[in-house]
Amino acid sequence: MVIKRITAIVPVQMLKPLEHHLRDCGVPGVTVEHVKGYGVHPNYFRRDLMQANARVVLYTGCDDVDDIVAAITSCAVEAGTQAGILAVESIERLVHLPSGTDVTTPPSS
Repeated sequence: MVIKRITAIVPVQMLKPLEHHLRDCGVPGVTVEHVKGYGVHPNYFRRDLMQANARVVLYTGCDDVDDIVAAITSCAVEAGTQAGILAVESIERLVHLPSGTDVTTPPSS
């Protein structure tokens, strides 16, 4: 089974609707970190240009990637946001802690 990691950097105000979209896709869990950064839309009211964002990370099988990416994209459009980025990466190995066993099938929708 090919395991994928989806990482999305989104505006903080998009978190609540994004959670609902991901639950509708059957995503059983996500990790959310509050981060700062700047890119296409820097905060010109701050000297360092940093904007408050959230990094959302989840693991899934390759069969669910397109549905999840579509849900995140749809949420961004509905929220009217012009900011954000998303990456899909292949994971070589995923280990369940504390058992130390390899996860062969990620939670799927």
